[in-house]
Amino acid sequence: MAGQILTLTNSGLHNNKARQVSALIDSGSAGNFISGALCHQLNIKTQNTPTTYQIHSITSKPMMGQFQIYLIFWALLLMTISGEDDTGASKECEDAPFVPGSNLAGEGFDVVTMERKGSYVINMEKWDLGNGTCKLRKNNYMNGIKQKLPAAVKDWRALPKCSMKVSSQIFESSESLVNDSSSALSVSWKIGLDVKVAGRAAGSTHSREAKFAMTKSKEDKYSFTKHKVACSFYRYRVAEKPPLNEEFLEAIKSLPASYDPEAYRNLITTYGTHYIKAVKLGGQMKAITAIKTCQATVSGLTDTAVKDCLDVEASGTLKAVTLKAESHFCQEKKKKMGTNQKFSTMFNERQTEIIGGNINGEDLLFSGSSHPNSLKNWLESLKSLPDIVHYSLKPLHFLLNTEHPARKGLKRAVEEYIIKNALMKVCSESCNIGRKCSARDRCACVCDSSQIIKSNCCPVEKGLATLKVYGLRAKGLYGDVRTETDGFVLVKYGTQEKRTETINDNDNPSWPETFEFGPIKISMANKLTFEVYDADSYWNNDLLGTCSFDLRSGVVRDTCVFKYGTFFFTYEVKCAPSLQGPQCNEYKPSPMAATLADIFSSRNGVLVKDMPRLESFYNFSNKFKSTYGKRIKL
Repeated sequence: MAGQILTLTNSGLHNNKARQVSALIDSGSAGNFISGALCHQLNIKTQNTPTTYQIHSITSKPMMGQFQIYLIFWALLLMTISGEDDTGASKECEDAPFVPGSNLAGEGFDVVTMERKGSYVINMEKWDLGNGTCKLRKNNYMNGIKQKLPAAVKDWRALPKCSMKVSSQIFESSESLVNDSSSALSVSWKIGLDVKVAGRAAGSTHSREAKFAMTKSKEDKYSFTKHKVACSFYRYRVAEKPPLNEEFLEAIKSLPASYDPEAYRNLITTYGTHYIKAVKLGGQMKAITAIKTCQATVSGLTDTAVKDCLDVEASGTLKAVTLKAESHFCQEKKKKMGTNQKFSTMFNERQTEIIGGNINGEDLLFSGSSHPNSLKNWLESLKSLPDIVHYSLKPLHFLLNTEHPARKGLKRAVEEYIIKNALMKVCSESCNIGRKCSARDRCACVCDSSQIIKSNCCPVEKGLATLKVYGLRAKGLYGDVRTETDGFVLVKYGTQEKRTETINDNDNPSWPETFEFGPIKISMANKLTFEVYDADSYWNNDLLGTCSFDLRSGVVRDTCVFKYGTFFFTYEVKCAPSLQGPQCNEYKPSPMAATLADIFSSRNGVLVKDMPRLESFYNFSNKFKSTYGKRIKL
């Protein structure tokens, strides 16, 4: 480039990289630099020592030149952090260890169970490039030692930054969590497969987290939160035409010429549906928390509030100071509930998974502050013992050439297996209260919010019930000397008061009224009180007797014995939905009917392969086709 003087001073950069940067500059790719005599000093910090580069230039185009200097800077940074690409001789290759996690790609994977099969379809042990040489990389996370790559590995990188940030999500149903549980995968897993069928959640339906959520959903009305912290140190992909594992090739060769579902199913059992094409390696902590929706509501909490307070506790594990506003909100909630327990303790129905590194069983996500050294040691151990944080998958049949006799059969078998295990959204029950009108979940019951019920059809607090009083009668009353009693009854609870009609000239009256007190709050401060009067005139009534009782749930028949006569009454207290106990202050779960729970995989989900059982159970009755049992697009 005319009129330009460029020098590169390298303190520690490998010759290969120096040549690459020189080539970048000499070819003119660097463009024009900042006008005038300009000296940029770039300090690039690696795991070992800082490396300084000086670039001197004379140029005439300021803005473009500055941008291109930044490009060179980032190129140098990535070269330094990622390690050095080198070709090793035979002896050097034999002595060098593999890069951490070198064999984590190339393995068979089942997208239904979300499990690695432990059987390799790609040879990840072969490092020989064909002439006794191998690819070597300098790993600055491992004190700069040179490590070899499998021949099948491409684009290996050590990533420059590990971000320990808590991410969280909330799911209103187990079915929505199942839809999301394949999020560790790239969407590419569906490419080349015809598995997109309306109304079905394909893939991940038998994963560990899906089974946890679906089982819980049949026990009660649950929502779910997912908290996740991931830290990635390395990444790589597998070559387009990698060396295949010999055992996998033999298994393919043994397949019959004509399509045999059982033979292909056996292959899937061993090798899965896909192979792992690309990976990010490091470590991950993940927790799925099951929240009993109505239990949270009667405690004065929403699902979102629980999630946010779990966020605070998880974030506090990873850094010394949590966000003050959120922390204050959670402390105030606990005060109102009269507890000092952590939210992660109050809501402890949880499935926790920690992958990668060394761990001794501690719950580092919500109790990491109790084990600060364990968290630090775990992070450090990820550099040498990483696991897969993010997958990119490809269906197995892509490993076979287009003319291979087993390619179409393998594709068909994988599709059939995934579809049979797909989850069909089916509403299992009608609404006891409320109606199905939620735009997000067609099976969810929605109520009109009021002082006693929330929109999720859960009571706003404990102790809520309905009260009905009836069967009022008396025997042997004595009100007047000359005539019989003109009797009436006042019934009181809290601020409410009900009055019967007066029955004249009768010492043994039976009052026909039934009094509905509507929703009430049962408390020790309020008693059900009866007052029986003899009506002499509008302004003057004689009290014949009174009695008061603490309410208890159920149908209660009791008596009051007066000086003259006995009073009989009946009342019925029905606890609000999701409440039980004598004072309706205990939580009551809402499990599915046992007959349906045996067929349904989740509260509102049936596997495609189980649909014939469900249809047989309902016998396609009108009930199944109308009020519930209706198939709904997920």
